[in-house]
Amino acid sequence: MGKQKKEKIEDVRETSSKNRLTALMLCWFLGLFGVHRLYAGKLGSGFLMLYGTVVSLLLLGVCLPVGLMCLVTMVAFVANDFAVIAFGQFIDCYGKQLTRDDIY
Repeated sequence: MGKQKKEKIEDVRETSSKNRLTALMLCWFLGLFGVHRLYAGKLGSGFLMLYGTVVSLLLLGVCLPVGLMCLVTMVAFVANDFAVIAFGQFIDCYGKQLTRDDIY
């Protein structure tokens, strides 16, 4: 009698279970706080964006030119993420694209 191999059950979907439209709206309204990245499971970069925004806002009170420079940099990161999500190229923490647009 032969041995039967147990196969792992893997997620065979090529796309993420996260909704692209939701990520796009989160990026538009709460992008400076990294909420769209937290939604996609990218915890490290999401909290880093939140930290960068808070530091930028605090620096505005201390030194206006440095604070503005930091804030413009954060806005550039958000604008880049918005464009990447809009074109369907944003990936979640598992390397899968956020391309589902289903609304339930």
